[in-house]
Order: sequence, then C-alpha cells, then structure tokens
Amino acid sequence: VAQPGAPEIKVSGAKTEVNGDGYILTVLLEQVQPVVTYSLRIPIAVTMEGQDQAYQTVAVMEEKRLALKVRAPARPLRLDVDPESDLFRRLNRKEIPPALTGAFGAKKMLILLPSSTGDCLLQAYHKLSQSLSHSGPDEVEVRLDREVGELPSDRAVTILGWENLFLREMVSALSGYDVTINKRSVRIGRTEIRRENGSIVLTARHPKNEELSLTWVASDLPEALPGLGRKLPHYHKYSYLGFEGREPANVAKGRWPVLDSPMTVFLPIEDGTISKVQMGELAHKEPLAAPPPVFSEKRMMDAIRFLSSDELRGRGFGTEGLDRAGEFIAGKFQEAGLKPIGDLEGNYFQIWEGRGGDPERSVIMRNVVGVIPGRRDDDEAQSVVVGAHYDHIGLGWPDVREGQGGKIHHGADDNASGVAALIELARVFGKSLKPDRSVVFVAFVGEEAGRKGSRYYVANQRRYPPEQCIGMLNLDTVGRLGKKKLLVIGAGSAREWIHIFAGADYVTGVDVEAVAEELDSGDQKSFHEAGVPAVQLSSGPHIDYHCPSDTADRIDPEGLVKVASVAKEVIEYLARREGPMTATLKPDKTVEITAKRGRRASLGTIPDFSFGGDGYRLSGVVPGSPAESCGLKEGDVIVRIGSDAVHNLRGLSEILKSLHPGDRISITFMREESEMTVVAELVEK
Repeated sequence: VAQPGAPEIKVSGAKTEVNGDGYILTVLLEQVQPVVTYSLRIPIAVTMEGQDQAYQTVAVMEEKRLALKVRAPARPLRLDVDPESDLFRRLNRKEIPPALTGAFGAKKMLILLPSSTGDCLLQAYHKLSQSLSHSGPDEVEVRLDREVGELPSDRAVTILGWENLFLREMVSALSGYDVTINKRSVRIGRTEIRRENGSIVLTARHPKNEELSLTWVASDLPEALPGLGRKLPHYHKYSYLGFEGREPANVAKGRWPVLDSPMTVFLPIEDGTISKVQMGELAHKEPLAAPPPVFSEKRMMDAIRFLSSDELRGRGFGTEGLDRAGEFIAGKFQEAGLKPIGDLEGNYFQIWEGRGGDPERSVIMRNVVGVIPGRRDDDEAQSVVVGAHYDHIGLGWPDVREGQGGKIHHGADDNASGVAALIELARVFGKSLKPDRSVVFVAFVGEEAGRKGSRYYVANQRRYPPEQCIGMLNLDTVGRLGKKKLLVIGAGSAREWIHIFAGADYVTGVDVEAVAEELDSGDQKSFHEAGVPAVQLSSGPHIDYHCPSDTADRIDPEGLVKVASVAKEVIEYLARREGPMTATLKPDKTVEITAKRGRRASLGTIPDFSFGGDGYRLSGVVPGSPAESCGLKEGDVIVRIGSDAVHNLRGLSEILKSLHPGDRISITFMREESEMTVVAELVEK
C-alpha cells in the first residue's frame, strides 16, 4: 500500500452505444483523495431492459481513473458500482441517509421555537430545547422562529412544532421521500401518525448545506415532550420516528432510502428519457461460513402439507380430520421432549365437551398442551404461553364465502403455518431451553368457532393459571411473509412489547411492525380478557383468507424461518425476565365461552393491520368484490359508512354485522388529502 487509507470512488461518466445485436456501456470511474496505487477490485451491476437479473462483473482499478467498457446483451437502464458495499472505501455523503446523528453530532445547532403556539406547549418546547442542548451538540442557540429571517447555512437546525414558520422548508427538503405532511397527520409510506395523539420526528439534509442536518420535532402533547427529550438520543441512527400517547411509545422508525448516490447512474433510452428503475436482481452469494440452521424449512413445510391436505378435509369442527391433526401435534410434542400436562396422566390433551357446527351438535374438544418446566422453584408456576390454533373451517363452517360451500378449505396459512412454527419451536427448545419460568406450548382447538379452545384454557388451566402468566405469544397466519414486515398485533397490551420486539428485530434482522390495536379475533384476545399481555404474530391478510385456495404451495418457507427466529428471541427473553410486564389490560370476569357473532354481508376489503390512525385503511381489495367495483384501492382510508363514523377495523366490522347482502351503502374515504364518497352494494360473505 503506497498511500494508506480507504479511497472514495465516484462515477464520472457513463454512456451507451448500440453495437450490432448488443450494447456497449462505457463507464469512467475516478478515485477521490486519497488515491491508492494497489489494485481495487470493484463490483459492477448493470440493470437491463426486459431482464430481471442484473449483469454483474468486476473492474480492476490500479490508477486514479479507469475507463471501463461493458458489453451488455440488452439496453442498459441503470449502473451500480459496488452495489452490495463489498469494497473497503469511504462513503460519499449522499450515500448516507440523513439521520438524528447529524443533529446530535453537530458542532453548532440552532433550535427554532414556534412563536405562534400556546403558552403551555411553548414552555414544554423550551424544556425540550434544554434537553436537546445537552444531548451532543457543542454549541446550541435557541430562538423564536419569527426572530430568524432564513435558515443559517453554517449550523444544523432543529425546528419545533406544527406551527413553526420554517415547516415549509422541512416539507421541501423531504420532497424526494415517501412522506406526506398535512394539518392532521404525517404519513410515511403506509404508516400514519395522527397529530391529536402523536409525536413526530423527521430529518433531512439542510437545504443550504448538505453536510448538515435539518430536523423537525412536533407534538401537540406537552406531556409527551419530556419523554421525547429522554428518548431521542437513543434513536440517533434513524431518519424518522413516530410516537403515540403521553408516555410516549414508539410506533414507527426507519431510515430514508438513498436517492442520489454518486455510485448509481440511470441511463437514457432511445428517446432520451430516463426512468429511475429498481436495481435488477443480484446473484446469490454463499457466505464464507454458515452456522447450521436452527429451524428447518422442510420440517415446517412437511407439517403444513399434512395439516392442509385433502386427507384432513380442512380440519373442520368436530371432524375426524381435526382429531387426526390433534394426534399429529401431540406426537410432535412428545418427540420434542415436552412434558405432557393434559387432563390424564401422561396425556397431552385438555378435554371437554363443546357445541357447534352445522347442524349444531355436541363434540369432544381437545387442546394439545405440553410444557418445558421452569428451573426455579419459585417461578415454576409462572408461565410463558406459546400458542397456535389447529382447527380451520373444514367445508365452510362457520365462515363460508358465497359459492364455496362444500369445498375443502385447506387452511395452510390459517393456521397450519402457525402450528408448524409452534412444533418447530418446541423441537428446538425441548432439547436446549432451560427456562427460569415454565414455557407452555398449546395448540388450541375451536378458534374458528369463537376461540373456544383458548377461552377454555384460560378458564380451566390450574397448573399454570393465567394470573401467573407473564405473557402470551400467538402464532396465527404466519406463512406468507415474503418481503413484508412481520406484524405484532396487540402490542399495546403491555408497555414492554414494543421494546422487546425492537430487540428481536435488531438481533434477527427481520423487519417487525408493532400494531397497538387489539382485534376481536385471535386466541390472544382470550388472554387479554384475562388480563394477560398477549400478541399475535402475523404475516398479514390476503385474498385467500377462509378460501379453498389457502394451500401449501402458496406458503413462504423462508418467511416461516424468520417468524420462528423472532418468536425464539421473544420466548427466551420472557422465560428469563426478572419481573412481570406492565400490562395495560383489566381482566374481564364476565366473559362466557360462546361462538363469535358473524356477519353475512361482505364489502371485500383487505385491512391494513399496521395502520394506527383514525379510520380503516385498505391494504388491498378482493378481485370482483363490491370494493373493487366502486373504485376503492390500496391506501384508501374509510372514515364513514353512511352516517356512521369508522374509527378502526373493529368499527367497520361492527357496522357490517348490522347489514345484509344487497344493502346499498355510501362509503366516505380519504385518498391522500382528498375526501371522496362512493356507493357499493354488499354481497353474500
């Protein structure tokens, strides 16, 4: 090495020429000081028209400049240099997303207070300014926004408040990102932070000096600002943050994408137009060393294929197929080494008699229950419950869709996927986990008939009673993760859930999104009714829900491993946690074991469970449904049905329960910032 230090590389130019049946891409690469004289092997990726896979090669650079020619079989649309950051080099500023680090690490910072806000809130902002001034910047000046004519270019700037006169500069600086700021809320991607109960933190590059940061912190809750002052230094790597409540609790965080990297060039097509296309797929690279896999995709998929097979005929209420599924799970619990805690000695089944089905009848119902006992004598009665329901709707009861009665509803995602993950977790933990408190594994029956199994467990489990259960993890519809975030539904049932899953997100690398709102469905709800903090892990809704098309070939095996990995981190933490979590629930002693009240009218919307704002946001619509026919689409937020306000998923569901197929309803919804109304005719569910 003639000159030590990591070089900075940039693309100085790129052009495309047609050459016979192919294309020649000429690229000029240049080193910025320090210049190194040893060979640099620089990975190159070319995204081409009509090709999913990028063309990849390696350029060898031995001098300050390199003119590289790449022969491509199709027209190049995009060039990426070092696309996976393999090269030891200095990053250009534009490759680093703006983040809170730019504010807390600034030598000088100007904090601008909103002069037009109320006295109480202004005083709270003053105190927040004092807190921020002790969080890293060397020199901090605090002034009212009306005292400053324009943003100074020699220091980082933090503007406070919704009414700040410089908010327009923030909106302009964020124009390239998927963020919308209006008077009522801030929307980041598909997440909305409502102003009335939320706090927002956004960062951008200073419009007059890209080396510096521009930060906006806003809340209408004076009580939330002291908490923000304490918490923000711990979120320094993030570009945006969303909080809810007076605590405040973090509900959204992330980093902006890189928009204008000097290592990426977009190339014009024949007419001279340039489109910012996504980078093509890169070749898979094997790691230099790989630890043996903890969870087996094959075992989980084998379990799903059996449970969702035609042979078990949808695991309907009181059927032979459901009984066979229960025997299968009990056998897997035994293989895993779980201790049986059924009603009979050495038996895994918790047994009782329940009514349901069509025609209604009495049947024997069986939860499958096994445990890894806690090693502390004083904690043995305390438990962590990991559950998944193993029943489905068979040939259509109790939730058959129009025209699908009598067909096998396979239930691969709902919920053979959750059972497969439950069994795999039992296998891994059964041989290795030495928990401080007991970990109980339960396959619940009768979830589709009104959570009969989980309600019975909560009401009748004496060895590990719910009042000594620290928390419950419900695995339900976890088989279609793909590139989506793993949803944690019911995360508002304890203050600690959001932090626990943030840790699991960090350790596993799986994107997790906490959903504070509770749902009426799901076995975690039975634990909520008993005052136990409980969450449901879900990969999200889809159009095959409660349809015969929910089959094993549509399951994402890699996603199952990700779900199990997150669950593993959470279970291990709860099993050794010193004390209970801070539950936000009150036990409901009046709950009875009854079937859930269904609805027959369908609109055909697919909910966005991650939405935390006011209203019901769609993640999609069912093809051929009334929702599609009337023009509703992904991202729309329904706020009223007729004259009835819709505040959330539960509210919409209750309104639809009172309606009938054939009813015509007016639907008022928000699309971006515009309010629109359409009319739809409901159909049979």
